[in-house]
Amino acid sequence: MTDLIAARSTMAFSLGFHIIFAAIGMIMPIFMAVAHFLYLRHKRPEDLQLTKLWMKGVAILFAVGA
Repeated sequence: MTDLIAARSTMAFSLGFHIIFAAIGMIMPIFMAVAHFLYLRHKRPEDLQLTKLWMKGVAILFAVGA
């Protein structure tokens, strides 16, 4: 493998990772808000549980900078 191929594959992996996790990082707060709204409206414990689960995922995505 030449240096050029190695550099291109590294860049491709980096961009692929960023595109996927940046998109997830942008949409997850909206999903959390919807789930929390549903909890406040219907008082179903599953919605609050889902909000808390997604909250941990968003915190991890925020911490790694995605």
